[in-house]
Amino acid sequence: MNELISFIIPVYKVEKFLHRCIDSVLRQSYSNLEIILVDDGSPDTCGAICDQYALLDKRVHVIHQENGGLSDARNTGIEIAKGTYLAFLDSDDWVHESYIEKLYTLLQKTHADISACSFIWTSDEQVTADEPTGTYTVYSNTEALALLYGELYIPVVVAWGKLYKAELFDDIRFPKGKLHEDEFTTHKLLYKAKTVVFSTDQLLYYWQRSDSITGLGFNLQNRLAVIQALHERADFFQEKKLFALRDSTYRRLFYTYKALLEYISDTSADSDITEIADEFIRLREKLRLGTYSLKFRIFYELYYVMPGVMNAIFSLSKKPKA
Repeated sequence: MNELISFIIPVYKVEKFLHRCIDSVLRQSYSNLEIILVDDGSPDTCGAICDQYALLDKRVHVIHQENGGLSDARNTGIEIAKGTYLAFLDSDDWVHESYIEKLYTLLQKTHADISACSFIWTSDEQVTADEPTGTYTVYSNTEALALLYGELYIPVVVAWGKLYKAELFDDIRFPKGKLHEDEFTTHKLLYKAKTVVFSTDQLLYYWQRSDSITGLGFNLQNRLAVIQALHERADFFQEKKLFALRDSTYRRLFYTYKALLEYISDTSADSDITEIADEFIRLREKLRLGTYSLKFRIFYELYYVMPGVMNAIFSLSKKPKA
């Protein structure tokens, strides 16, 4: 089969990296592509670069719009995409030449609705990926959702590194104006999918920029966005009666709040944490409704009473023995 695949690439202030990104897509061994470049009001030469590629290759389509953020740009691409499948790529990243072919082949072979791959996190353009092994695992939708709380969290939660059946987006869009937009969205897509296939092959190169969201270090607004997304995810699992996944989300929320409050306290950050602290206290009642190990129950109950003592005990338990 040779179905049309829409490759959606939001573009904003990446003129140094844009050629590398687009060239990697044009070199794909799977050629039946619709490459949608969404110039999200970029103030540099990105718009002109996109237009040049549209003149060079008829598969490239360019949309120029006022700046609305990453979610808005992705949503614009989704609205006009004609492909049976959708893929997303950030415009400072690039992909292996067999990226689409391998993900598409996996979908056909396993009859899954989403295929995903591993990636390399790098700031070196000469990076070399491990030799492809062809190893993959097929998960049910609930098994894939459980991966959000394990070692595969990052490759599972991000929008890129995947090939989706376009119909999954019939009633799902990325939240406009939100940081960590993937955290608000991916669980909905995984839930809609009947099965998800994950390959260990490293087919995408994630460029670690110092000014990217992940490269900025600890940031209050980033953490607050994650907290909001996790609350919405927990509500989603509650509605779907996926109580084990709801409980895993509340556990993640506990540690996210804990890290945020301790960071603000340790750095004497000029922030009003009253509302955050109140939310953290209210979380205890939700934790008490869940099913957890005795060790975690004891830890969170005591932490709410004497956080300083529990942190000291935790730190001592992590020190190497003499």
